[in-house]
Amino acid sequence: MNTGKLGEEVVAQWISERGGEILERRWRWQRGEIDLIAIDRDTLLFIEVKTRNKSNLDADGLLAITPQKQAKIVSTAQLFLVKHPHLADYPCRFDVAIVRHQPPTRAIVGNPLFSMTDFDSGECLLLLDYLAGAFDAG
Repeated sequence: MNTGKLGEEVVAQWISERGGEILERRWRWQRGEIDLIAIDRDTLLFIEVKTRNKSNLDADGLLAITPQKQAKIVSTAQLFLVKHPHLADYPCRFDVAIVRHQPPTRAIVGNPLFSMTDFDSGECLLLLDYLAGAFDAG
C-alpha cells in the first residue's frame, strides 16, 4: 500500500473509532478527488489527507492546500452531492488531516491524535493534526 493510502487509512480508523462512518475513500469524478467522505454527528465531512515524511518542505502538507486545491475539492463535493441527493440536506464541512509517516526506528515526538503501524513495512503513521472546518465552500 502506498504512503497516501496508508495516511488515509489512519484517518479513516480514527474517525471510525470516534463514532463516524466512512462513506467513500478516494471518491473521483471528472478531474477531482476527495480522499475521504464521512458522516460524523450528522455532519457530512469532506476530508483532505496530507501524508508526509518528517523532512518535508510544505509544512506537513498544509502549504499544498492552496485556494485552487480548495476550490477543486469544493466543486468535487458539489458533484458528489448531485450524485448522492439523499445526502444533500446534511450540513457539510471541509476538513484537513495531517499525517506523518516515519521509520519505526524513530521515537514518536509529541502527542499524536492517533497512530498506526503498517505491518508490511513496520513504518509508523501518526495523525498529527485534524483541522475541522479548515476551509469554507465559498
